[in-house]
Amino acid sequence: MNTTLITGATGLVGSYLARYLLQQGKTVRCLRRSRSNMQLVADIAHQIEWVEADLLDYTAIAEAMEGVDDVYHAAALVSYAPGMRQQLLQVNVEGTANLVNACLELPVRKLLHVSSVAAIGRTGKPNEIITETGKWTSDAATSDYALSKQYAEREVWRGIAEGLQAVIVNPSVILGAGNWENGSSRLFHTIYKGFPFYTDGATGFVDVRDVAKASIQLMESDIHSERFLLNGDNLKYKAVFDQMAAAMGVKGPTLHAGAFLSGLAWRTGVVQRWVTGKQPSVTKATARVAQQQYHFSSAKIQNTLGYQFIPLSTTIQDGASAYLQYRQSGQTPALKLY
Repeated sequence: MNTTLITGATGLVGSYLARYLLQQGKTVRCLRRSRSNMQLVADIAHQIEWVEADLLDYTAIAEAMEGVDDVYHAAALVSYAPGMRQQLLQVNVEGTANLVNACLELPVRKLLHVSSVAAIGRTGKPNEIITETGKWTSDAATSDYALSKQYAEREVWRGIAEGLQAVIVNPSVILGAGNWENGSSRLFHTIYKGFPFYTDGATGFVDVRDVAKASIQLMESDIHSERFLLNGDNLKYKAVFDQMAAAMGVKGPTLHAGAFLSGLAWRTGVVQRWVTGKQPSVTKATARVAQQQYHFSSAKIQNTLGYQFIPLSTTIQDGASAYLQYRQSGQTPALKLY
C-alpha cells in the first residue's frame, strides 16, 4: 500500500490533511519533533505512523521518506515578531531545501508544498486583484516571514527544475480549530477576550478544510510545476471580527484604529516585550498589514478543478463553536469534514 508523508501534521493544516487522508484509507506517516504538541491530533494519533525527525536533519528526513510516494510539506514557522529572521530562514528555507533534496534523491512521486499568499507578489495599487502571477518584489516593509516563504518556494522551484514533480498552494489567512493561543486561530480567542479595535484593512480568508481538500485534489491530479492561490473570500477585518463576536455571543470591536493608534500599539508592544520578555500581540509588521486592503483571486483553482470553497460564514460558525467547546472542556474538537 502506498504511504503518504506529512510534515507539520501537529499543526493546523497538517492535522486536517491527516484527517482527510485517513478518511480515504491512506497509510499516513507523519514527522514530529520530541517536543511537538499533539493536542490537534490526539484522537487520530493511533492511526498514524510517527517518525521523530527535524527538518534541519537531512539524514533523518531521508530515512523517514523511505517507501514514501507522496509528500505534503505543511511544516513552517509562522512569526511576525521582531528578531526572528534567522529562525524563520532556517526552519522555512533550509528545512524546505532538505525536504526537496530528499524528494529528488529517493525519489518520491510528487511533493505538495504549502506556502502562503505572503509569498505572492503584488503592486500595492488600489483595488488590485492579486493572482498567482504577481511579480515578487521586496522592500524595507516586507516581513521576515514573507521573505522566508518566498525563499522556501524558490527551493521548490529549484527542485522542479531538477525534475521533481511538485505543486504549490498559497493560502490566505487560514481559519479553523487549531491552537487558540498562536497562529490565525488565535483570532477567535482574541475576539472572545474583548479585543476593542478594528482597522479599515481587508484581506483574504480560507477554511483550513479547503486548504487540505484542495491540496489533496491537486496531489491526486496530473498537475505539477504550478502554484494555486487558495482563498475563500475577501473581507474587511471588521466584518470578520463582528461575525466571530456574534457567533461566540460577545461584543465586537468598536474603536477604530487608524495609522496613529496602530503605531502606538506596536510601540507599546515593544516596551511590553522589554519588560516581560513575552512576544506582543501587535507588532510593527502586523500593524502595517492591518491597515492595508488586499484582495486575492482563487479563479485559477476554481477553473482548473471546479473547486468550490466553504462559505466563510460557515467557517466562522464552526470555528466559534469549536472554540466555545474548548473553553468548557479544555479540548479542541475537530471540525466536521465536509
